[in-house]
Amino acid sequence: MKSRQGYKGYVIEARLSELKDGGFSAEFSIEEHDGSGATETQFYLPGTFPTQDSAIEAAIHAGRRKIDGKSQTNRILGRARVLC
Repeated sequence: MKSRQGYKGYVIEARLSELKDGGFSAEFSIEEHDGSGATETQFYLPGTFPTQDSAIEAAIHAGRRKIDGKSQTNRILGRARVLC
């Protein structure tokens, strides 16, 4: 399952996977668009979540915190790839 949300000019995409033992794992990416294209930076959330909704909510919240922290460092740290 995926959920995409715009936030302060970025796009956060939350993704989750159902675990065999129950619960869900979550990861998210942040897309940054500029005149030359887009860069996607990916992040993994440690731990498990009891429901799909809680996993998506945690990933979106973590993405917002990363974006809010970017204004202090002027960059988003993570595993980045350039999108064409």
